[in-house]
Amino acid sequence: MNNSVTFEEQTEQIVEALFTKFCSKKLQVTGRCLQLQSETPAHEQGSSSTFNPVDIADSLKSLGDKYNAEIESHVQAVIAEESVRKIEKFGEVAESLSRIWISQNPGLEPEKVFLAAAVKLFVKFMKKTHGDEGQINILTETINGNPEVRGYIERQGGWGNLGRSLNSP
Repeated sequence: MNNSVTFEEQTEQIVEALFTKFCSKKLQVTGRCLQLQSETPAHEQGSSSTFNPVDIADSLKSLGDKYNAEIESHVQAVIAEESVRKIEKFGEVAESLSRIWISQNPGLEPEKVFLAAAVKLFVKFMKKTHGDEGQINILTETINGNPEVRGYIERQGGWGNLGRSLNSP
């Protein structure tokens, strides 16, 4: 992991990349998209790290899309039951979704499923809130506040190495 950037800062950059990519595709008209604080690739930042927030955001989005058919109805049901304005519930909802999905598909890595559920929920949440950039911290705080997910990411060698494990079964 890049020693000059903390796990929390990397998570924030990844969520910003996910938001920016989602925002630019779905919400161009609103003008609410964030500009990434550092759009310079990691190798140009003087680091040998493989950390690239845009690539990692793409991998997380693909992971969520892979599970889309299975969790879509659960995401919709939770959104319908829980007010999307209750930001503090986001982590609980993502955890609940991941537990439901794991109970239906034993043998999956819980942390990987949690990331998929959280990213998918984030995308749905952002659609419901019309890309309100004031809500972007919801996913960042959820990932940073989950010690199991953080441990999983660190066991993979940090965010920079996570992409390879996300794309494997």
